[in-house]
Amino acid sequence: MFAYRHFVVIRWLCDRLRAWGIFHWSVSGVENLPPAGTPFVMVVNHIRWHDMLTIAGTIPLTHIPHWLAKAELFMPLSSWWFRGMQAIPVKRGQNDTGAIDAAVATLRQGNIMIVFPEGHRSGNGQLQKGRGGAMRMALRAGVSIVPVAIQGVEKGLRSPIAIAYGKPWLPVSQSGVDDIDPTEMTALTDDMMCHIAAMLPAEYHGYYAGRV
Repeated sequence: MFAYRHFVVIRWLCDRLRAWGIFHWSVSGVENLPPAGTPFVMVVNHIRWHDMLTIAGTIPLTHIPHWLAKAELFMPLSSWWFRGMQAIPVKRGQNDTGAIDAAVATLRQGNIMIVFPEGHRSGNGQLQKGRGGAMRMALRAGVSIVPVAIQGVEKGLRSPIAIAYGKPWLPVSQSGVDDIDPTEMTALTDDMMCHIAAMLPAEYHGYYAGRV
């Protein structure tokens, strides 16, 4: 209930700011989201900290998500915010299998997980090399992946921002889901990132330029 109220407040505030012309956000593809109650992994390109706000402020209240967030963000003054966002702390750069296990359990309970697969903010909107955590949890839980592309956040929240929700697809691994062949994991991760890149202008493709 705390999380739902948390998202209601965020959504109400963002809707008001958009209605008053303070936020210039355009949202497309919401109809692509799987039906409420369907678990899936949502993968989003990461530009600035505002990305979490733009998703929380536009995703339907029927799809209250969980998140993976870096452990160092869970400070005494900010932990209430991340608890309300249903965030799971992950230790970056330490192969945090515990966080992946927790995310898979969350998906198996019928929930949505949001992951920023680049692992850190680009600052300029250029796509960075993706990491395989989101793909691994989707394969282990047997759920689809929904790509989301954000652009414009690098210029600030009051600049024109576009949030596009893409169509879901179900990834398949030929080498299994528990011990995936590293070469196949790289290919699957690159494919996942290209799904995001395909919804962005070419100048945002960054690491994936020429591969979409």
